[in-house]
Amino acid sequence: MSAEKATTNSSSTQVNEKGWDHHRGRDKSHRRSGSHTRRSISLSRRSSFESAVQGNGVVLAKNERLHGSSRPTSINATYDEDVVMESGWRGHLVVFGGFLSILAAIGFVSISGIFQAKWLEIYSAQGKTASDISFISSLANGFQFGFTLIGGPIMNRFGYKVILYSGSIIGSAGLLLASWTTELWQLYITQGIMFGIGCSFINLSATAIPPLWYDKHRGTAMGICFSGAGIGGLILGFAIPALIKALDIYWTLRIFAIFHFVCTMFAAIVMRGPRQLSGPPVETKKVVMDWKMMRDPGFILWLLAATMFGFAYAVPFIYIPDFAKDVVGLDAVTDGGAMLSIMSACSAVGRIIVGMAGDRLGSIRIASLSFMITGGGCLIWMFATTKGALIAFSVVYGFFSGTFFTLVASITANIVGLASLGSGLTVILVTNTPGNLFTGPIAGMTFESTGGYKAMAGYNAALYFAGGFLLFLLMVYNHYTRRSAKA
Repeated sequence: MSAEKATTNSSSTQVNEKGWDHHRGRDKSHRRSGSHTRRSISLSRRSSFESAVQGNGVVLAKNERLHGSSRPTSINATYDEDVVMESGWRGHLVVFGGFLSILAAIGFVSISGIFQAKWLEIYSAQGKTASDISFISSLANGFQFGFTLIGGPIMNRFGYKVILYSGSIIGSAGLLLASWTTELWQLYITQGIMFGIGCSFINLSATAIPPLWYDKHRGTAMGICFSGAGIGGLILGFAIPALIKALDIYWTLRIFAIFHFVCTMFAAIVMRGPRQLSGPPVETKKVVMDWKMMRDPGFILWLLAATMFGFAYAVPFIYIPDFAKDVVGLDAVTDGGAMLSIMSACSAVGRIIVGMAGDRLGSIRIASLSFMITGGGCLIWMFATTKGALIAFSVVYGFFSGTFFTLVASITANIVGLASLGSGLTVILVTNTPGNLFTGPIAGMTFESTGGYKAMAGYNAALYFAGGFLLFLLMVYNHYTRRSAKA
């Protein structure tokens, strides 16, 4: 028997000899007979999540699970040696729930350009400009990230379920109410603010919960989860224009509100944090926010890179339908929707591949490379005058632009640690708020002041290049501080 195995068996014996009855919390000293047999069975059935107990020398059996534990799990909880994360089919179900919620919520955000074009047709008669209309999407994107500052502490204090159910109800209600609006300011409140708050809760939950179930394959799990945005955009890129043409934009919103509610409510039911599997009940820390990370230079670099991303990501999704009409001479709804579908399809594939690459080659390294490639793709957009060039841009941008969502949890956990992941994600997602709130109007004013799309595309390229360079500096910092760049 190796020294490592001997240590493991010794530690496991110590855990079992504590005499804790996991079902009743009573001393087991009066039931010593047969304890050796039970201990042998426990040692032979290793937890399916091996990496959660590596380094602490404790082997825990699944039949030691605590029953009846309904305490909300704090995202900032410290997983001690008597606590491990579950995996297997339950972890897969959590990822599937996250996939569905992202498909419905962020998938809708991905095709917001279709609604942008249609609302412009309706409200241009009232003297509204492209900048006025784009503020709907900007509000949704801004609240999607900015409201994390409120959603994160609520989740840390009261658990995930409050956030999941609230996100489903508020987001669905926002879309439903938007279908009865008659003024632009009403769309700001419903499709903008209300739907944005719902997206914030859903996005935060989908970003925070799955990483707690995985270690070595964390990037892959997140890639599968956030590929829902790409697949949702692909499906909706064809379904939404068809519904608008067959019915109208208002009935389309009502139908999608029902679809959104079904998907996100299912996710709210099946998604949860991992439970304690062994040992006496561990009181989780109810830490609202952990601000120590703000003193870490590496975290500041990551924060700045995330800020650059926030100002860049949504611009093509908002303006590609109009670009297809004004520059290439295509139909804004049908052909523009097809371009968004191409972006979304490539995004679905790209997020999974990027996640797998991050697991193997290092999440920070892959994120830096992806940011640079995305910036190069924006240069294609700058000079695109044909349908083929626009398709090429859609492929490149779709494949690499969503890297942030796939790797944000891995990079943040690498910098601040798993115990402070909730606070780290809250800060990082909040930094996206200014960009997502104002990038649409900024891009619209850039277009109006220059009379073309080249400056807009150049603005996007510069932001991605800046973000990629900051991530490169983070790699250098990690190297010289001996911190692993592989999450």
